[in-house]
Amino acid sequence: MSFQLSAPIAPVSLDEIKAHLRIDDDFEDQLLEHYILVATQQAEHIMQREVIFRNDKNALAKTIEEVPPTVKSFIFCYVGDLYSHRELSDESGLVVFWKHLLDPFIIYNDEDE
Repeated sequence: MSFQLSAPIAPVSLDEIKAHLRIDDDFEDQLLEHYILVATQQAEHIMQREVIFRNDKNALAKTIEEVPPTVKSFIFCYVGDLYSHRELSDESGLVVFWKHLLDPFIIYNDEDE
C-alpha cells in the first residue's frame, strides 16, 4: 500500500473552523489547530489515502483548493464534535450522521498489495 502515516496537511484553516464553530476569541486556537490535524488524520485513516498529497500516489488532492467540499465538511463536523464533547463518556447517545461523508472517497483495494 502506498499510503503511509505522516503529519497531515490541513485542508481547512483555523479561521474557517472558528467561523464554523462561531468562535470569536483566540483563547483556544492551539486546541482547535490540534483538532484540525486530528480530524484530517482520521479522514486519511478512513479513506486510506492522503487528503492533500505528501507522498501518496492515491492522494485525493494536490492542493487545498482541490479538496472536495464533502471532505472539508467531514473535518468541520469532526472538529465540532471533538470541541463540543471534550470529555470521554460511555453514555453518548449521539447519532453521528456525518461519519459516512467520506465513504465515496475510500480506497478499498490497493493494486500494489
